[in-house]
Amino acid sequence: MRIYFITIVVTALVIGTEAQTPSLVRRGSIAAPATILVATEQLLIAADGPTIRVVALDGTESPATISRYDFTEAVLGLSINEDLALLVANSHDGLLRLDLSDPTAPRLTGNSPTRGQAVGVATSGSQAFVADNSLGFDIVATREELTRVGEYLADGFPRGIAASGNLVFVADQPNGLVVIDVSIPEIPEIVATLSLGPDPITRVVVPDGASASQFQPAIACVVSGRAGLQVINLSDPSVPAVAAQVETHGQPKSVAMRDQQVYVVSENTLEVFDLTEPIRPVLVASQPVSDQTQQVAVNDELVFVATPEAISIFARPE
Repeated sequence: MRIYFITIVVTALVIGTEAQTPSLVRRGSIAAPATILVATEQLLIAADGPTIRVVALDGTESPATISRYDFTEAVLGLSINEDLALLVANSHDGLLRLDLSDPTAPRLTGNSPTRGQAVGVATSGSQAFVADNSLGFDIVATREELTRVGEYLADGFPRGIAASGNLVFVADQPNGLVVIDVSIPEIPEIVATLSLGPDPITRVVVPDGASASQFQPAIACVVSGRAGLQVINLSDPSVPAVAAQVETHGQPKSVAMRDQQVYVVSENTLEVFDLTEPIRPVLVASQPVSDQTQQVAVNDELVFVATPEAISIFARPE
């Protein structure tokens, strides 16, 4: 009953302030198609089909592509690990690693076959967690050679994956949010499963290492169909609970987090919510975007929105 009350309050807060919500400030665009993005402060990596493009973020309105790399299979997930290597979920080719120490000449430095189709990847420390379509996920050590050291067998279909410390979070269809302890990678153990209603959750994100300490208690954010954005309280990972729920502008397609902000792309709108108080998300910006928008990525200063035609760049709201 308490969760239902919070949902009503938050929804009213967002709808009541929508007319006064500012748009984002446009900072430029990149003439390159993209369906998947990952950003650092210096580079944007954009994937479209089997091709990735490396873009130098030089402060101009039209950052240039400085290199590209063509795989044989479609790129379905990207993550950058602690060594600044690019981990690529490359469909039937499994997990691949690109060295971007010279971003003008990406170099393939490892591959790890997966049990099924690699559809997503998350990293924590020196490990990568590769979503394997209907099989769960593989645990791959990335320090030297890419070596599969463990596996989690899913009861459903992993739709999204995130990791923080020794915990992996899976958006599982139809089971909801599944929390798995991977402190012993050879024997991953389910910590909790949180059912989130009839609509399957499609994406899950957690604060990155630099941002995680800003949230007390720890949180995760998930998005799904008609449920929109849900903030999950992880103060006790074995008993996750919905802290707040916000209706979004249509069905969410992508979600990203940076500091205490969460970015949600839903149909033709990008919405930015402040999570300073996780039980009361506040809408701080709303930006019209193409209804073909595929994904959103964020670094310290900029927001990147991917479409099949181009990538739009906006300034992050303060």
